[in-house]
Amino acid sequence: MPSVDLDGITISYDVEGSGPAVLLVPGLGEPAAALQFTLAPPLVAAGYQAVTMDNRGVAPSSSPPAPYRIADMAADVLGVLDALGLERAVVAGHSLGGWIAETLAVTHAERLRGAVLMGSANESTSYERASLALAREIAASGLELPAAYSAIETLHYLPQRQLGDDDVVDFWLELLNGAEWANPGKLGQLDAALEWVGASSRRAQWETIAVPCLVLAFEFDIDSPPGRAAEAAAAMPGARFVCLEGAGHLGPLTHTAEVADLLVGFLSSLAP
Repeated sequence: MPSVDLDGITISYDVEGSGPAVLLVPGLGEPAAALQFTLAPPLVAAGYQAVTMDNRGVAPSSSPPAPYRIADMAADVLGVLDALGLERAVVAGHSLGGWIAETLAVTHAERLRGAVLMGSANESTSYERASLALAREIAASGLELPAAYSAIETLHYLPQRQLGDDDVVDFWLELLNGAEWANPGKLGQLDAALEWVGASSRRAQWETIAVPCLVLAFEFDIDSPPGRAAEAAAAMPGARFVCLEGAGHLGPLTHTAEVADLLVGFLSSLAP
């Protein structure tokens, strides 16, 4: 897997296909492979170049000492674009990756043809802040939890009705079996997330976004509820809002075909 060195921090990335570039940015603790094997193939089939990357804090990218900031991670994305010689691209981010894409839409609009914010654009909820604070406290304590803990922690992002489906739960437990995410990467990304959700309001920032945006919400998303995502999209000049029914926060992974169709439709509407 190729990588780029950015002031001593290595960011790994991968490129598939050819055509207009779409850089897929994963969420909190999410490996690039999650998007590389779900959203990248349909984008390539539709005639786009799909770029995936592992954010700082997730191997094989570097895990420098905590804390991290979303602005730092946005700079990493720019570093990947520079390494690929891409003056402009669409940046599509999921969850924390959406915060990175949103930051770039505000601070480096000249580098973006468009931005896709998946399960990310909203005023933070009390639940989101409390769950992130707890996760950060556990990470900082150094407490070693059973391996199954992280899998169960991920499962709560599925729609509640799916948690009663043994086949669905068993699939995810098997998929996540043995997956480990250690400090300092875990602590660093959680610090970045907590700083982001701790902001009093993002409305003033949303109102400055000039690049075309797709705000993609998921019906049962407990971190980015559709109502709040719709409010965020309404504050962004010219943003398009779509809520995908039946999906939870893990929509890009559980409803890949539907998400990919929405992405391709948005991409085809953009100017060259």
